[in-house]
Amino acid sequence: MKKRKVGIGFNYRNCDAFARYLHEQSLRGQHFKEFRLGLVFEIGEPADLYYAVEVFPKGSEMDTRPEKSTEEYAEYCEAAGWKLIDSSRKFCVFRRTKEDAVPIVEPKERFANIRKAEWLLWLNRAVPFFLLTFLYGAQLLTGNFGKLIFSNAMLHILLFMMLFFIEYLLDGIFLLYWSVTRGRMLRAGHVPIYGGGKHRAFIAALPFILFLVSAAFLALSRDGFFLPYVLPSAAATVFVLLTVLWIAYRRPSRSDNLTFQILAGLGFTFFACFGTIVIVLSIGNDSRDEARFKNAEDFPLIQEDYRQMDGEITWTLGEYTESILGSAGHFFVTYSIEESGEPHASGESSSDNLWYTIYQSPHPWILDKLWEEEIPESAGHPEDRSKAWDALSAVSRTRENGVCIEMVRYPDRLFVINSEGRLDDRQIRMIREKLMHET
Repeated sequence: MKKRKVGIGFNYRNCDAFARYLHEQSLRGQHFKEFRLGLVFEIGEPADLYYAVEVFPKGSEMDTRPEKSTEEYAEYCEAAGWKLIDSSRKFCVFRRTKEDAVPIVEPKERFANIRKAEWLLWLNRAVPFFLLTFLYGAQLLTGNFGKLIFSNAMLHILLFMMLFFIEYLLDGIFLLYWSVTRGRMLRAGHVPIYGGGKHRAFIAALPFILFLVSAAFLALSRDGFFLPYVLPSAAATVFVLLTVLWIAYRRPSRSDNLTFQILAGLGFTFFACFGTIVIVLSIGNDSRDEARFKNAEDFPLIQEDYRQMDGEITWTLGEYTESILGSAGHFFVTYSIEESGEPHASGESSSDNLWYTIYQSPHPWILDKLWEEEIPESAGHPEDRSKAWDALSAVSRTRENGVCIEMVRYPDRLFVINSEGRLDDRQIRMIREKLMHET
């Protein structure tokens, strides 16, 4: 009869605690047999069996069973009174067969093996998150601040990336402390005990579970509108999970395991690309925010709101994003100017364009950052128009092509207006009344 204990594991630096746990199970009549979807024990008579758990330096995180190098190492250990029961990753589990069996590895070598395995594992896990957090943070702090700060999905990702970053940073600090203190013990002539308790896989995976659950809640929170965000991610997660479970059960060789994981990575990429296409199509066809501004009459502002226009609207574009930190609306309106009408202000175009952005947020630091981000790189000297706009601050800049840029800051909103030709005070009053009323 067999008994499988799923979700129980140990770190490399807790290998003595692992061996003690196996010894305690043997006293209860549960004798360790193998790694397969957890720890597998064979039920029998209670026995006082002693185990040793070693970190094999030639092992790999891709190992799911003893490789040739591990079997050769096992032959050496068996002659010393230790029989290899099973191995997984760099863990090798031995059972003592001789009362006078000597330790398998010298204390200094054992510490070096454990320390190297722990640091390599930490680097493999932490470095990708550090790089992703850095790249995402750089995007947030540069030209994409206005796009990312008003997206709940992006804020959700940033939050968990920061949590993972802090988690791995603390793990690295603790590992450094552990390495220094154990090294001092050895130099002082003491043999460290690599103890500690077992950990549950569920607890270790809890941050990822919370990330997935909160992402699903976020996506479904608007009457299922963002369901396309969830389905591809859920499919990719299930695919990867099934692959991991299959590998844990079948226990392929190191090379086969690498092949399967590459295929799993390609599968995940496929689901991710498919999900991106679904999301883009969904947003392009069903976006409620775009539908909200489908007609020019729904726009907060068009040229007719503040001056006489000849011609008709030939093209509009309205985009709106909103997060817990505020909202951003981007609008573009093009009028086709009739030839029989009055000449266009610039005298060079048969169309009149107005494009503007409305930012709203109760957090002043966000509007301050957006103000800095929206300052045009190539424009004329700023003209202070705070009095005309009755705003906290307002500046006007004119480009060489005649386009005038108005940046207007109020306590809870920021307007960035690009118009063809300078706005006079009467037009400013009309625009201000319209925007303040509509937003």
